[in-house]
This record gives sequence, structure tokens and C-alpha cells, in this order.
Amino acid sequence: MSSKISSVFVAGLVLAASVGGVGCKKPPAVDPAAIKAAESLPGAAEVRAAVEKKDFEGVLTAISKVREQVTNDEQNIQFLLLARQTRDRITELAPEDPKAMEIVATLRALSTGGR
Repeated sequence: MSSKISSVFVAGLVLAASVGGVGCKKPPAVDPAAIKAAESLPGAAEVRAAVEKKDFEGVLTAISKVREQVTNDEQNIQFLLLARQTRDRITELAPEDPKAMEIVATLRALSTGGR
């Protein structure tokens, strides 16, 4: 009886260790070629410029123009990457700015809503 309890206990420890390690993985790195492609989308430079100026309304205007020009799946993937990069950069620049966080939420919705 005690060996059965021991084996169940050991199996439980193994399961707990394997489940505990699942959340510790780093997210996959983005391919530099994909980043370059996203940055080459028409209008991406305007998006970046608006972000750096902290012109958050300008960011929405610029990224909406980029989205309007997306015509295929490859460009859509590039757009989603641009939106994610933009969202992350705004979060870095102005984490306490309520307007910035509103824009981040909008970008999150854009990047999860598909085409």
C-alpha cells in the first residue's frame, strides 16, 4: 500500500514540475526580416514618427491609413506586427498616460480583430 502511495506522490510531483515549467518559456523572437517588412509598409514611417512625438491621435490616424492599404494576408501579418510594435512602444513611452493607454487598447483591438 505504501509503495502505491509513493508512486502516486512521485507522479504528482512530476506532473506539478512539468506544469509549473510551462509558463516560464520566453515568447518566440520575431524574425528580423518580418520586422523590416512591417516597417516597410506604406505609412509605417508616419506611425513611428507619431509615436515618438507622443501624438497618440496621430498614431491612430496613421495606423488606420496603413490598415486601409492592406490587400493580402502577408501584408495583414506585417500590419499586425506593426500594430504590436506600436502598442509596445507607446506602453514604454507613456505607461501612466490615460490617453496613451486608451490608444493601446484600440491597437490591441485592431491587432486581434483580423482584416
